[in-house]
Amino acid sequence: MNSKVMSAPNLLRVETTENIFVECQDCTGGDIKVQINVMKHPRKDEILDSTSVTLTSANNYQMFGQLAGAKFKKDPNEKQYVYLQAQFDDRLLEKVVLVSFQSGYIFIQTDKTLYTPNSRGKSQMLLKCDDTFFSPQTPDGIVLQVDPVSLKSGIHSDHYQLPEIVSPGVWKVVARFQSNPQQSYSADFEVKEYVLPSFEVKLKPQDSYFYVDSNNLTVEIKATYLFGKEVDGMAYVVFGVMQEGQKKSFPSSLQRVPVQRGEGKATLKSEHITQVFPNIMDLVGSSIFVSVSVLTESGKRPGRMPFHVMVRCFFCVLI
Repeated sequence: MNSKVMSAPNLLRVETTENIFVECQDCTGGDIKVQINVMKHPRKDEILDSTSVTLTSANNYQMFGQLAGAKFKKDPNEKQYVYLQAQFDDRLLEKVVLVSFQSGYIFIQTDKTLYTPNSRGKSQMLLKCDDTFFSPQTPDGIVLQVDPVSLKSGIHSDHYQLPEIVSPGVWKVVARFQSNPQQSYSADFEVKEYVLPSFEVKLKPQDSYFYVDSNNLTVEIKATYLFGKEVDGMAYVVFGVMQEGQKKSFPSSLQRVPVQRGEGKATLKSEHITQVFPNIMDLVGSSIFVSVSVLTESGKRPGRMPFHVMVRCFFCVLI
């Protein structure tokens, strides 16, 4: 007894050639003609595409039939199905297949994730599609330009010039198929003004270790303008401990420290720790961190430098 087989993709791509495999297993004798149809779903009252193949002993009664792409109502927002049929001489094989309107694939990347106004950007697209157009878009969705790209497959690179006056925020490079503009692909990048930091803050602990029987730990603060002058202002300081990869602050250690002629001192006391961790022995081997935010007397520009002792200096709670 022979068996009839039809094998096809679960997704039928519109306007793309798809191979439909048909086979008659254990067949002998004469030729077998197989009609392959794509029928409208769900009424089966219209043939959307069709082809036929002939199975013979020369091709071992197996062959691929090709469908070049049927004519469908193009609405990517609506799921559409078709009946795929293979009509043998004595049997009809049928399956329901989902229709895809995706014309190809686009992968977009930019040369940087952050740009400044009036800078030149570069985008690169990996394409496998029909004609495409792409455009940078502002955070408000305003399109700057539209450049068609004719490339069946491969990598396409293009440049775009940002205006001198732009809207800061997250921009996009958006690419669409000309044959299916409803479908789009995008890559984000940020546009912001570049502002030179006004001053820097450096921290230095007086001791490299904090023992469980220590009374306090002092950290020296040094704030200097980039042109060399010392900062006068106020520092806001909080200490904490790093445990299992998470920072836990000591709330009572929060303090305002005067910064005069660029220098100040902040102190961590043992009671700051024991108010959160009554048994300080539980912190043996953990790392202490300090975070400092400095504000100048004029209050024009804050300079902030989170300082983690595991990065700059390493002082642990020891026995």
